[in-house]
Amino acid sequence: MEMFTVATKESVKTLLEEEFEFYQNDMEEVNLFESRGRILAEDIYSDENIPNFIRSTVDGYAVIMEDIVGCSDSMPAFLTLIGEAKMGEKNIKSLKNGETMYVPTGGMLPENADAMVMIEFSEKMEDEVAIYRPASIRENIVGIGDDVKFGEKVLESGIEILPNHIGALAAIGKAKVQVRKKLNVAILSTGDEVISIDDKPNIGEVRDVNSFEIGAMLQQLGCNISVLKHIKDDFDCLKCGFEEALSKADVVIISGGSSVGNHDQTPDIINEIGNPGVLVHGIAIKPGKPTIIAKIGDKAVFGLPGHPASCLISYKVIVEPFLKNMLMKAENKVKTCIAESNFQVHVSSGRDVFYMVQLEKANGKLIANPVHGKSGMVSLFSKADGYIEIPMSKEGLEKGERVEVNLF
Repeated sequence: MEMFTVATKESVKTLLEEEFEFYQNDMEEVNLFESRGRILAEDIYSDENIPNFIRSTVDGYAVIMEDIVGCSDSMPAFLTLIGEAKMGEKNIKSLKNGETMYVPTGGMLPENADAMVMIEFSEKMEDEVAIYRPASIRENIVGIGDDVKFGEKVLESGIEILPNHIGALAAIGKAKVQVRKKLNVAILSTGDEVISIDDKPNIGEVRDVNSFEIGAMLQQLGCNISVLKHIKDDFDCLKCGFEEALSKADVVIISGGSSVGNHDQTPDIINEIGNPGVLVHGIAIKPGKPTIIAKIGDKAVFGLPGHPASCLISYKVIVEPFLKNMLMKAENKVKTCIAESNFQVHVSSGRDVFYMVQLEKANGKLIANPVHGKSGMVSLFSKADGYIEIPMSKEGLEKGERVEVNLF
């Protein structure tokens, strides 16, 4: 496999698709209550009509529409009351012309009824009901299969199952569903300067931000964190940590050790552990240029920059789309919005440039303000709502230009 000197974002996407073309993420069956947040692995079709009877959407009176044509407050239609529908019971009665029946919301209409009149437009008088407003055919009623028809596709494979989807599945009696098995992902944080979040940093030390930052996004995506470990910059320790991660995970993510400094040993260790090894070392994105793409056996390995903002952008732009593809995940909603740029910038770096932005509403518009700072600054992503991309083919961004914001 040819190694790129500096690959483009698009060439990396193609490379990953080619290298992991035959990867198949297995399925498993789970109970409906356990399915929230999982990736649906099957198209769901209804094997029944919902509802399976004609029901009312209001509290009121079932009528034959032609009996109340032209009625009004001054000239009501008087209908004979023949009873009341019971919730949860089959309505065996049938209306004749000149008759009506009380039906609560959700109740089954009697045979021959073709409309419902809201109780607000009626008046009960012992065995009669005065109707003060006409109704059109099928007004205030739901017919058989109006909600879901027999054989209709209810949910499509690849979506993330949300609470509203669970309600739909419950309505059609789907107690168990096939979902994609969760990917096991290992996170290795490297660097002598990195310490636990429980410790107070000395001069020159920083707390481990990336493990938590990346770990939270992986969990949001529906992955299991199978290994979470910090390793000092020692070749043997790093190699041992890599081997453990590969034995327990489908994908390994390393933060730190991807640049070209003297202590950055990640590429050498990857190549020593297995083939084909490092495929890409350097991607034309800013921040995140020193990102590593590798493959050991059938496992994907990503080396992300140690600076938190660079690590975040590399993950969102390179790693997350790959994981979604492995999970065969479709997007429920496009997590972007359109805003007006409140800043101007010129770029000529030969890279796709990403800017963190903070959103605000002003004069009925959504405004994207830049969040300034260097890639190692935690404040970049603590203040940002998302990021915008300026592709390398574009020379910059004008103030007032409409931009697409990728939301976190």
